Amino acid sequence: MNIETARKTLGLEVKLIAFEDVFAWCDAIWIYRGFEGEPHALLASGKHSDGYINLNAVLQFPNLCAVLAKDLIKRLEKHGITTGNVDAVVSSSFAALTLGQEVARRMEAMFVFTEKEEKKQKWTGRFELPKGTRILQVEELITTLGTTRKVREAVLNSNPQVEFIKLDGKIVVATVFYRPDNLARPEPDYQIIPLIQKEIHNWSPEECPLCKKGSSALKPKPNWQRFLEYQRRFHGP
Repeated sequence: MNIETARKTLGLEVKLIAFEDVFAWCDAIWIYRGFEGEPHALLASGKHSDGYINLNAVLQFPNLCAVLAKDLIKRLEKHGITTGNVDAVVSSSFAALTLGQEVARRMEAMFVFTEKEEKKQKWTGRFELPKGTRILQVEELITTLGTTRKVREAVLNSNPQVEFIKLDGKIVVATVFYRPDNLARPEPDYQIIPLIQKEIHNWSPEECPLCKKGSSALKPKPNWQRFLEYQRRFHGP
């Protein structure tokens, strides 16, 4: 995205526009199409994937972040989760910070976050939560719920007196994008409330069918422009 496009994006009034279109404008989504020479994604977990969502490309625009937060709150309200029963919002760093803070601001709640040290989510010690604080977890993207669980564990290890918001006995986590292997498979301990959900597949390196086809596994962020070349080839000029 060039500077001119970025300025136009900053001025967007996103009301009746599909969120998927916003992701396309921001060059924030790539799905493997099988073009000759097309790579596939090597995730931070070590798994390989046929899709990647670069949410930083969207959340770097405060207006778009505000719209996403507003619509996410509307979804939460449909489940009875409102300003009246949320005391604090927690998110992982770093990609989810702007979204989590905007949700907290709109819900008139505190905002706190965890940080990753030595590949583990840890409570920062910068925040103090009163006993009985009702916490809503907000993440920008969920794949396997691994980070989601580590954030909750990090908070409870230092703050056993707080409570995470639940729905039908499951812990609630709100997210912009939910991208599991199988949307039909329910999560036993979490109630995920997303704005967008799409099946995107992950494999261990040994089982990856794309590797067997000759596709190279690359880390998406340092190779993002290469990934986008194939995405644009699919969508056209």
